[in-house]
Amino acid sequence: MNLLLTYAAVQGNVRARLGRLIDRETWAGLIEAETSSETDVAPQVLRGRIAATAQALSRYLPRASRDLLAWYNRRFEIENLKAVLGAVHFLLDPKLASASLIPFGPERRWQTLLEAGSIGAVVDQLRASPYARPLENAMERYQQERRLFHLEIALDLFYFQKLVDFIESQSGKDAAGARRFLGRSIEVQNLLWAYRYRIYGRMTPEEIINYTLHRALRAGLDTVRRIALGSPLAVEAGRLGFGVPSGLSEVEALTEIEVLAARELFLRATQAIRSPMFHLGGVLAYLWLLECEARDLGMLAEGKAIGLSGPEIAQRMVRAA
Repeated sequence: MNLLLTYAAVQGNVRARLGRLIDRETWAGLIEAETSSETDVAPQVLRGRIAATAQALSRYLPRASRDLLAWYNRRFEIENLKAVLGAVHFLLDPKLASASLIPFGPERRWQTLLEAGSIGAVVDQLRASPYARPLENAMERYQQERRLFHLEIALDLFYFQKLVDFIESQSGKDAAGARRFLGRSIEVQNLLWAYRYRIYGRMTPEEIINYTLHRALRAGLDTVRRIALGSPLAVEAGRLGFGVPSGLSEVEALTEIEVLAARELFLRATQAIRSPMFHLGGVLAYLWLLECEARDLGMLAEGKAIGLSGPEIAQRMVRAA
């Protein structure tokens, strides 16, 4: 009964927020308009709003789901850490670099990291954080090659593997919702990583395996091994339920899969919010709709900036399907 009451509060809160999403008619007007104040909002501000919404909704969740959502929200912290590492690596002005950060967590903390002066100093300041160990483990390769990739992928692998742990710790309908939204996203991410390493990075099989997730639901180590040994993209995408149009190059197909996956989750989310949401999936569905809204607003602004027509912009948006 307590769990039912908890999710009744969750459903009420989510449904109260649904009216804040941009409706179909407004989207049509934005696509056709020459300019719009909606597209003037910086992407990092939009993502900051998503982070704040997730934090607010997490208060209504039971402990296990709340812990998962809190970790899922740390993706914004990871994005900021990557931006900080890049700014320090390339010796960018700290004040200018701070403008690119997502408003997530204490602003003073980010400014202090930006002013650290070296990558080593940044890592030293993070010793009390969960990111210390993966960054320390990657420091030797970074110092040898002076490539941010080693630090960034260390953060990504640490974050996503722990997210898989949280997903697998859920039970009942919460487990199903976590797999339906977060698990699906992780599967696609791991698939794309492996192929990008093979196609763009021309990495060895050993490197591809080292820089991907070994536990990623239906796209774990077995999938990565097949990709590393040359399995065609169409075959592995098919195993995850994606049909790649014939005639596309592997580079084009990667982009196509990314778009198809985003649209699939958008459709899942729109369907989920039409039903009773007495489980974690309702919260994740709403957060994904916010992610899609932010993504499409960014696409809208970018399309208008380069002179695309309304129909051309619409075809690049998640909601085009």
